[in-house]
Amino acid sequence: MKDDESLVDIATELINIDPLPDDAEEQLKRLIEQASTSYGRYQLGCLAEALFVIRHS
Repeated sequence: MKDDESLVDIATELINIDPLPDDAEEQLKRLIEQASTSYGRYQLGCLAEALFVIRHS
């Protein structure tokens, strides 16, 4: 299993892909589920919020 820092790096790359993949939200959800600490889940949750803003702006 990847450490939380690696998961955040993967999520950051995911939300910066142009165009966004159709399943970006689902991919990010799977990354959040893999986080091993509450801080890792928090960081990934912030990226999920950023993805929402990117998707809806």
